[in-house]
Amino acid sequence: MSEVLIHQKILQTIKADKSLLPATPEVGVKILAAMDDPNCNVKVIAKVIKNDVGLSAFIIKTAGSSRFATLNPIKDLEGAIARMGLRETYHLSIAFLSRFVHKSSNRALQKQLLATHKFSTKMAVIAFFLANNTKKALPSQALLAGLFQDIGVPAILVALSKHPDVFNDETEKARCIDVLAPKIGTMILQQWGFEEDMIAVVKSRKNWLMDDEETGLPELVLIGRLHAMIGSPEFKECPSLCDIPAFEKLNLGELGPDGTLDILLNSQQEISDIQRSLGG
Repeated sequence: MSEVLIHQKILQTIKADKSLLPATPEVGVKILAAMDDPNCNVKVIAKVIKNDVGLSAFIIKTAGSSRFATLNPIKDLEGAIARMGLRETYHLSIAFLSRFVHKSSNRALQKQLLATHKFSTKMAVIAFFLANNTKKALPSQALLAGLFQDIGVPAILVALSKHPDVFNDETEKARCIDVLAPKIGTMILQQWGFEEDMIAVVKSRKNWLMDDEETGLPELVLIGRLHAMIGSPEFKECPSLCDIPAFEKLNLGELGPDGTLDILLNSQQEISDIQRSLGG
């Protein structure tokens, strides 16, 4: 079967089998609905979030991080939400609720699914810290965008596992993912009701040389993606950070000897902590 036909078959399989796609996070929908109410406040959002113990712990822990640090310690969930703000709380909640849940008895597939999620969380957390320094987007929005850029990849991997000749060929598999990930990711986010700014992040996956007049979420995630790839075999095939238009426009500062952004060096522990909280 030709490469084009395989891509078409995988796309058709995913469209026909909705079980391959992640479900809309119910608590996230409730939070968004509450925020659309003119009478929404911290107490209302806290009441929704309290229904998920893991999410509550994540919000309190994140609010206590250096990004939101003040002299007064966080005492409860309402205090955490008040400190971060409703919009940041919503983005972080969706990020937490959208973390990897798919499991497979196929060991090779499961390994790929775990690796995909680990990479996505690393990319997302780096984007979170870059946004905090560049002020081009809310850090929580950048975190969510980083997680969503590869949101279609697990479904592609599951569908590809039925075609061992492609699944076991790293080059062919990577090519199929690169072609289909923006399409499947866009389909998922449209079904979830996300607006074009988030969908643009999915569509710009690996578009290293994009040079839009306005820089924002797509560019932040691209830099986060490339940075997360440092040390991997695929990184050698990518342009250097200095050759990416977004790198210059975002004014991200100097690179260390290993190609790591200096602004991230002092945040390594916090990056690891948030990544672990997201299951990465």
